[in-house]
Amino acid sequence: MMIEVFGWCCTAIVLLGFILNSRGNSVAALISWIVGDIGWIIYDIFIENMSHLFLAAAIIMINIYGIFYIKRTTHVRARMD
Repeated sequence: MMIEVFGWCCTAIVLLGFILNSRGNSVAALISWIVGDIGWIIYDIFIENMSHLFLAAAIIMINIYGIFYIKRTTHVRARMD
C-alpha cells in the first residue's frame, strides 16, 4: 500500500512539471520530470515493471539533455547581445 502512495506522489511531481512548463518555466519543469521519473524508477523496481523503468530512464536522459541545451543556448544568446 505504501509503495502505491509513493507512485501517486511521483505522478503528482510529473504533473507539476507540466504545469511549470505551461507557465514557461522550462528548466524547473525538466527538473520536476527528472525527480518524478527517478521516483517512478524506484516504484518500477518494487513492482517489477521493467518496460516502464526503461522509459523513465530514457526520459531522464532526454530531460538532462534539455537542461544542458537550454543552458548552452541561453549562454550563447547572452554572449551575442
